[in-house]
Amino acid sequence: MAAWITSPRKLRLIYFALVFVTVVVVIYSDAIDRLRFEFVVRKYSPCLPQIDESSGPSGPIQNGDQSALPNCETFSTSPFARDGIQVVLKIGGAESRERLKSHVDGVTACIPNLLVVSDMEQVVGPFRAHDVIRDVMNVLSREDRKTYQRQRENYCYRNDKEPKPTPGGWKLDKYKFFPMVEYAYRQNPHAKWYVFTETDTFVIWDNLVQLLGRYNWTDPLYMGSPTPGRTLGQEWGGRKSFFAYGGSGFVLSAAAMEILLQGQAGDNTDGSQLLTSKYRKMIRGDCCGDSVLGWVAAQHRINVTGLWPMFDPAAVHDTPLGRTSWCQPAISFHRTKAPDTLKLWRWLQEKRKDGMSLGRPILFSDLVDFLGILNVAFREDWKNTNAATFEKQFLDSFESCRAACHDHPECLQFSYHHRRCHLVREIDLGNPAEPEGDGDSQHNRWLAGWDVEKIKRFQEAHPCGQVDWPAPSLDRIF
Repeated sequence: MAAWITSPRKLRLIYFALVFVTVVVVIYSDAIDRLRFEFVVRKYSPCLPQIDESSGPSGPIQNGDQSALPNCETFSTSPFARDGIQVVLKIGGAESRERLKSHVDGVTACIPNLLVVSDMEQVVGPFRAHDVIRDVMNVLSREDRKTYQRQRENYCYRNDKEPKPTPGGWKLDKYKFFPMVEYAYRQNPHAKWYVFTETDTFVIWDNLVQLLGRYNWTDPLYMGSPTPGRTLGQEWGGRKSFFAYGGSGFVLSAAAMEILLQGQAGDNTDGSQLLTSKYRKMIRGDCCGDSVLGWVAAQHRINVTGLWPMFDPAAVHDTPLGRTSWCQPAISFHRTKAPDTLKLWRWLQEKRKDGMSLGRPILFSDLVDFLGILNVAFREDWKNTNAATFEKQFLDSFESCRAACHDHPECLQFSYHHRRCHLVREIDLGNPAEPEGDGDSQHNRWLAGWDVEKIKRFQEAHPCGQVDWPAPSLDRIF
């Protein structure tokens, strides 16, 4: 028996037999997963909310006359005509009601042609979200298909009133980017510009319209906040590509869309996803869909038009205002909290009523007023340090820290924590910070302050008589 097993010919037969059995098991297991996946997709579709009869067959529910809505009275919808700017909002199956409401009642409420894409069909206020993951289910990895199944089961079978994040659900986001781009073009091939945003993206639409008016949609343009991405091939000397950071939104011109999609017909309704299928391995292996999109765009000679700080990856309350962001128009922010999003939207509405935007965009310098920084010189359990923190000193008290900032000509605000004084040369509001250990001790709490008089003098010295529209740059990044 031992001699039979040790025979080279017999060992080869055993080896190939094991390989064959392994391949069969893997293929069979994958086929079972795919069948279950298809079953889940079909089974749970009827549980989704019924769409109002006014909904269009292609996905978006038309909002009717946007100007009739109270909060859209001063909003000009003409730039968002079918042959103008097409806006696409990317959401997820477990988005909180509060965050979605910030769009329905604010950020995208006045966009007449809004397209909403998701990893699940949903109704968001007057809009219907198209499930772009379902369009590319053959591209998902085995584990990601299971995540997609669990998410649908959680939402539909259990009928959760408030969707809860599915473990690993964030991994589905990378699969949405190419299908989202292709879906937008199929739905509206006549647009000059395609703007892609997320639920935690805040866009100042008036400013964006003015920005796009300075560029030509017949040029292949890919705009946003530039971020270093994947390494390019030897043809490019092995240098890194850049991508437009998805969180702060990005823009593709019609010319760029046509190059990327290679002339896909606008009336193509067979659901083909050319880019997603072609780059499936790269999408599966990368953490982020915007990174892959940037790499693919670079392969087509479409480089990022870097427009930081106007496209801002920071939240509005975390954006350092002053020497780097002051007289430039603010286009977008990322990670702004839902309540702050609605406040900023309403503040902008009031600014329009006051005639502030008559030919002049909202500048970063205007946000000092929105944030109310000049109204409070001190906050407890608050942290306002940022990238512009330039000096740290060990001091015995908050008052000593305040005096250190006051005496330093560049210091505009400061934080005190654990006997350490942080001096900052830019202005921002910051965020709440929980006390550590003994909360009654001044040293265990974050204490924040602003040199209000110095900030006022900075405003007077920098009145922004001329708007600064920065030229595109890949050296100027967040």
